[in-house]
Amino acid sequence: MPSPRTDPTFLRRFVRRLDVRLVVALAVTALIALLISGVALNQILPGYFEDQGQAKTEATAQATALLIIDTANRAATSGLGEFLNDPEQREARIIQPAAQLAADRFLVTVEVFNVVDGSEAAFAEPEDVADAEAQGLAPDPLAPPTSLGFEIELPLSEQPLAPGGILQMEVVVSLPYTPREATLTQVRGALVGAGALALLVSLLVGVWAARRLTVPLQRLGSFSSRLAHGHLDARVPPAGVEEIDQLGDQFNIMADRLTESLRLLEADRDRLREFVADVSHELRTPLAALRTYTELQRDGGVDEETRAEFLDRSTEQLSRLEWMSANLLDLSRIDAGIFPMDVKIGDLREPVRAAVEASAEPAADRGISITYVAPSTTVAIRFDRERIVQLVNNLVGNAVKFTAAGGTVAVQLLDGPDAAVIEVSDTGPGIPPTELPRIFDRFYRGTNVGEARASGSGLGLAIARSIVEMHGGFIEVASVLGEGAVFRVVLPRQGAAAAGEITEPVPQAAVP
Repeated sequence: MPSPRTDPTFLRRFVRRLDVRLVVALAVTALIALLISGVALNQILPGYFEDQGQAKTEATAQATALLIIDTANRAATSGLGEFLNDPEQREARIIQPAAQLAADRFLVTVEVFNVVDGSEAAFAEPEDVADAEAQGLAPDPLAPPTSLGFEIELPLSEQPLAPGGILQMEVVVSLPYTPREATLTQVRGALVGAGALALLVSLLVGVWAARRLTVPLQRLGSFSSRLAHGHLDARVPPAGVEEIDQLGDQFNIMADRLTESLRLLEADRDRLREFVADVSHELRTPLAALRTYTELQRDGGVDEETRAEFLDRSTEQLSRLEWMSANLLDLSRIDAGIFPMDVKIGDLREPVRAAVEASAEPAADRGISITYVAPSTTVAIRFDRERIVQLVNNLVGNAVKFTAAGGTVAVQLLDGPDAAVIEVSDTGPGIPPTELPRIFDRFYRGTNVGEARASGSGLGLAIARSIVEMHGGFIEVASVLGEGAVFRVVLPRQGAAAAGEITEPVPQAAVP
């Protein structure tokens, strides 16, 4: 069985790790930088030493020529002019010592000879070569030799070697001792040492930088795992690295949204349970009534008048079941997002008036009057006619239901610059302030008692709010106990013309 460290899978995972890649990247960068520096130095230093050696040979040639001339002048002034006239003496006593002195002083090879025939020649090398080499100096064969011509004035003419008493000489300087090789060796050694040190430092810095990056990422992974296991309170603390902090902030935002979504799902689940319970309760009442009426009629013992009353009540309960099933179907379609909508630009006055007229006869039967106020010109907005009729029917029917005989229900259509407003007000008992926030909840019918509450399903206002929201608007309610309630629907307007207001009477057939 292979060791975990020699397992190919482990090695592949090890190489793919971010910290390993960061360390390798820093090390490779350091090595490349050192390699470039070494190549640059190898290109620059030889040229530098070559220029230095050439300058040294030129200066040495000038110094040697001056030294020979100076030695010759001193010999002439001191009465040793015969040395200058005698070639052998001149070379042995003047030229050779000067060349050797220059070679020892400047650590070069010096050659001096007669320009005319080369009969006189002095060759000198540094004598203390061991001392020079001990100092890290060595002859530089790459340095080009330097020659310099000069003249020596002879006391007596040496015809034909020195026409006019002037001896033309030439000094050649070559093979200067320089620290070139020693310096290059030191530079190479320094580069190797610096490379090793830089590699070590890059590895240490890479490990530190990798931990600075990978530890926060590992912490982020740990918090992600906790969140995946249901710990919704897991949040990533700041790591001190800008990009990782941004990633952590996004993670925290995601966690907050996930927590909020789960909270909403739990709330929806609770509402669904309440909804099912409410539907079961609402269905139980008419079904129990129908069963009672059916059993009483099946058992017999009821006269025709009672039977007719049972049939009427059964019809009412069936109508209630039909109304409830239609509303439940509408709510299910709304929740599923498949509620049919046929939105067109039209005159909003027409569906509102149709709904008011449809409610006029039931209101008259209860002794309630309905008034309708609308603009004198077109109220053009985008709307679904059938849904607007359903909306107004729900609001007006709800107002009629809770208004006592002799009361009034007022419907008003307002045309504004940005929206059309439908207001439905009544003179009923009003809604307690504590119930206003829940008035649009499903199956919520408030604390009012009596026939109005018993006959309701608690779905009309919920459907009304959904219809308004599907039109991009909103609905609100204001109420004062004992003075009635006002429902206000705001629908976004699309290019309606400015208009004054007139009061349109409801047809007499529908007026009480």
